[in-house]
Amino acid sequence: MESKVFLFPLTNSLLLKKVTLPYHIFEPRYKQMVHDAIRLNIPVAVIPASNSNNYQGSVCVAGVPQILNSYPDGRLDIYITGQIKCQLTEFDEENPYKVYYYQPLKELADLSEEWVIEIESLKRFLIHWATKFLPDPLQRKAFGQSLKDEETLINYCALFLIEDLEVKKQIMESSQLSQKVQLLSRALGPKEISLGPFMPKLKL
Repeated sequence: MESKVFLFPLTNSLLLKKVTLPYHIFEPRYKQMVHDAIRLNIPVAVIPASNSNNYQGSVCVAGVPQILNSYPDGRLDIYITGQIKCQLTEFDEENPYKVYYYQPLKELADLSEEWVIEIESLKRFLIHWATKFLPDPLQRKAFGQSLKDEETLINYCALFLIEDLEVKKQIMESSQLSQKVQLLSRALGPKEISLGPFMPKLKL
């Protein structure tokens, strides 16, 4: 049996492996998609919406959704945890949502001792973020425990600390954890701003 994913295109949004994100579903076709995905155990791929409406060859992350709340009018609160990274190969159908075949992609856990300092720096960035945006101490504790896994830590950094969607995509699409760390460090690291030809550079 060939592998398929249901497609959930969203503006400026993507999913990363081992990351859990909430979604509010209100369009009829996507409400059907969620119910079908759960019933058939088919993952849903969250991917930035394309103007061309053609996603063949795109790399994305997918997971089977879980329903948190159902409303009387059929709206749904769900969450999806990134379970598989895949490349979309062939378009299957759109009735009423898009279905694609996919090829699973592997990632290389190639982090060596030289990356320990970078990883610790990224962890500090993320814990600082959590103190501001996760007011519940129990939630912060659970979040902190999830960061023991390096891939989870890296992907949460990309999700919460990076605003540029293209950088997020580069991190998501990379097959090497070391390259992901490099991309994150470059995006979050110290920056220099020129104040003029006769002034010292401002370091941030």
